[in-house]
Amino acid sequence: MRSTGPIETDILLLGAGHAHVEVLRRFAMQPEPGVRLTLIGREPEMPYSGMLPGLIRGEYTIDQAHIDLAPLAAMAGARLILAEATAIDLTARTIGLADRPDIPFDLLSIDVGGRPAMPKGGGITVKPIGRFLHQLQTLEDTLPPDSRIAVIGGGAGGVELALALAARFRGQPKVLLVSSSAEPLAAAPARARKVVRAALIDAGIELVSSVTAGPLANGTLPLSDGTALDVAAALWATGVVGPGFLLESGLVCDPAGCVVVDATLRSVSHDFVFAAGDCAAFGRPKSGVWAVRAGAPLADNLRRAARRKPLKPWKPQRDALAILGLGGGRAVAWRNGIVVAGRLPMWLKDRIDRKWMGMYQTMRMPADPTDPMRCGGCGAKVGAEVLAGALASLPKSEALEHPDDAAVIEPPPGQLLVQSVDHFRAFLDDPFVFGQVAAAHALSDIHAMGARPWTALAIASVPYAAGAKMRAELSAMLQGATHVLTADGCTLIGGHSGEAAESALGFAVTGLAEPRQILRKSGLRPADHLILTKPLGTGVILAGHMRGLTRATWLQSAIASMCVSNAAASRIFRAHRATACTDITGFGLAGHLKEMLVASNVSATLDLNAMPLLPGALELAGQGVESTLAPDNSRALPGAEGAAALLIDPQTSGGLLAGIPPDRSAACLAALLAAGLQAAIVGVVEPAAERLIRLKPNMDGTNRTR
Repeated sequence: MRSTGPIETDILLLGAGHAHVEVLRRFAMQPEPGVRLTLIGREPEMPYSGMLPGLIRGEYTIDQAHIDLAPLAAMAGARLILAEATAIDLTARTIGLADRPDIPFDLLSIDVGGRPAMPKGGGITVKPIGRFLHQLQTLEDTLPPDSRIAVIGGGAGGVELALALAARFRGQPKVLLVSSSAEPLAAAPARARKVVRAALIDAGIELVSSVTAGPLANGTLPLSDGTALDVAAALWATGVVGPGFLLESGLVCDPAGCVVVDATLRSVSHDFVFAAGDCAAFGRPKSGVWAVRAGAPLADNLRRAARRKPLKPWKPQRDALAILGLGGGRAVAWRNGIVVAGRLPMWLKDRIDRKWMGMYQTMRMPADPTDPMRCGGCGAKVGAEVLAGALASLPKSEALEHPDDAAVIEPPPGQLLVQSVDHFRAFLDDPFVFGQVAAAHALSDIHAMGARPWTALAIASVPYAAGAKMRAELSAMLQGATHVLTADGCTLIGGHSGEAAESALGFAVTGLAEPRQILRKSGLRPADHLILTKPLGTGVILAGHMRGLTRATWLQSAIASMCVSNAAASRIFRAHRATACTDITGFGLAGHLKEMLVASNVSATLDLNAMPLLPGALELAGQGVESTLAPDNSRALPGAEGAAALLIDPQTSGGLLAGIPPDRSAACLAALLAAGLQAAIVGVVEPAAERLIRLKPNMDGTNRTR
């Protein structure tokens, strides 16, 4: 995340389409002071439609045909929120998402694509592509080899899909192409149609022309001429319609539900909304080439709108070069009536596609700009209106509804108070998720002590901006945190908020414990088994994300792990008579284990091959990525390298590490796994020795990126 001073304009990019990745690239190359970008994407990677047929045929790998959104967003200094939009409120200027706070914006750009027009329950749509690829794999795994599948749509998309599937399936199952026109590719020149028809016949594809299809039911696909086809599946690649929430929002849309925009790509009905790609109606065919080319003018006009400068009209050429892959290294291309078929067009298409993808897959992080200074001390407190607005979104409690200068609580008799505090600056772009992680991290000390969380005081700071922006940021953080606190039985009873150069959040937490159930770092005994309840690697994953090296899927796995509360692990450890316990946080596993060993006067041997690791952690460590605290942590395990370096990796909201008597460790591990935790027995406690931590010999560290 990069700061460009006070936030004046929030630009929200809804959808990770072809135009929006170019917007991110251009803002990465030239940041706009005062502008904050937020990208809301359905999936962590953007599939490139131009490579979809080749991907289906096996000519490209998943990585080659997808753009990873996490590095690209990091390079642009954009917040990345992986969620699916459910609504647009144009009056409030917010985007509605399921199960989380709305996201506010000043300027909105929509590039959510569309889906093929299909009757309800008709079959599988080729878009969204990510969902289609998953459904295709499931279909391939379950279809009998002697079955038939129908591709609905005789345009370029349907033709390429049918040819790609025929090459993938090699005749089993058989592919049919259903076209509403007399022959496929009706809008193409005659010679191109002739080449395509010959390719379809050579591929063994059965052509069904001059009909439209109805919904697939019980293996029967009804046709408009009164006949029907017996098919096991129907794949739709027909004309695109926009998501329903676009029309429902009040935006002026065309009959297909796509946002009508003018030559500047701005909505004709709302001057703070822009749109591009398949979800926009601007007088050009629904084609990836126009979505790609819209990226540059869209980025320029979003920048101009943020500066309140006149917009520039986009004047795209009327015709574009069309290249349709036929398979077998061949393609047909046409433009202005000229048609070329053979290997040369396919070579050109591959070259164009790879070059375009390379612009987003080989970028490097830009330098961080500096921030203007703001007042410190109480002059930096968040205003009363901002704070009140943020608190209004939280569950009601006496302490928050009628606050005094301090909270007054009375502990139950006979209970011990267990207290801890944690606070750190934002390391995730999504304030709601950051709030969840911050709360889970703060509660971890309470769980490590075997206590039950009781109350929490928040310490929050947000970057200076207009009151509504600060209120939304603070509210999202606190809502995310409250989600975790409430689930663990902890009540937020107050806190402090202030301005800062960047967002930060922490909690002073209090827990209650029965005196006999307190778990401490001391108490380990020789022969105890060491059980870890979460995989390692959050430090290198987050450090890699700052450098644009962490894949979005790796980041997702790390976030999911960090959001998991240690409450269940603590209960299970207590039930299986843990002898000692700690949570793995900033000092890494080796550092926190060393504290336990010193306090217990024992040593330990760790089995690195048994250590659970987050996806991507070992790969990033192998590239030399490390958290800034890792060198200090190396004192606990000198000379750690390779997979062993992850033992000194600082963990955010890491798991618990406990000593369990050997006769109870198997049952304890089974209970942890049954609770959905990625736990493992990672070592054994041994009598005191000169070297506190030893690594099990003959470890190769393989298979650590599952």
